[in-house]
Amino acid sequence: MPKSRRKKQNIYLTETQKKTREAKTKAIANIQECLSQYTYIWRIVPEDMRNTYLQQIRADWKDKGKLFFTKNKIIIKALGRDEQEEQELNLSKFSQELVGNAGILFTNEQVDDVRSYFSKTQFDDYARAGGLVDQDIVIPAGKIRYHNTGEYVIPTQKPILESLGMSIRLEQGFLVLDQDYTICKYGDQLTVEQAHMLKQLMFKLAIFRLIPTHYYDKTTNQVIEV
Repeated sequence: MPKSRRKKQNIYLTETQKKTREAKTKAIANIQECLSQYTYIWRIVPEDMRNTYLQQIRADWKDKGKLFFTKNKIIIKALGRDEQEEQELNLSKFSQELVGNAGILFTNEQVDDVRSYFSKTQFDDYARAGGLVDQDIVIPAGKIRYHNTGEYVIPTQKPILESLGMSIRLEQGFLVLDQDYTICKYGDQLTVEQAHMLKQLMFKLAIFRLIPTHYYDKTTNQVIEV
């Protein structure tokens, strides 16, 4: 008698749930292991998250600490959600700060060094659809240039720009606007078309950075807001 599809689905779900539990258990163990090795735990908030740049920051801290970005409830489970569960005195107060989109950094580096690193480390990137614009972007009439290089936009981009809503013409090998063209204004929430046009013209409006907000000091058992 052939096995039912429902039975196969149940087997698949059971295996998936098992792997999920194992991953959570491993993450909790890794966090608790770091807790025994490092003096400071920092709450880190990402702005305009980009995994490529996050990996660069991980590499910077490879020999100086350990960075975790996982679900808050997993981190809280590892550190302790209240006084009865906390792994260190007052650590549950740090857990209470783990809300929203955030990660943690374990390190023995001094507080001033950590703050200095993150204040200087940021990466420009192209804004994504749905992001808010903090400036007006207007392309002036005349020959169209790339924003980051100042070079003229190549003629082969004419169909792409026109498909995104820009009215342009080809004149002696140059793409030309007869009047100023506004891509977006301050406060706009970018559409897919706007984000694509900004990328085509090389406007990098997003800034990826990690912002430290609090840290826990094992030597004093205090949670400090920065």
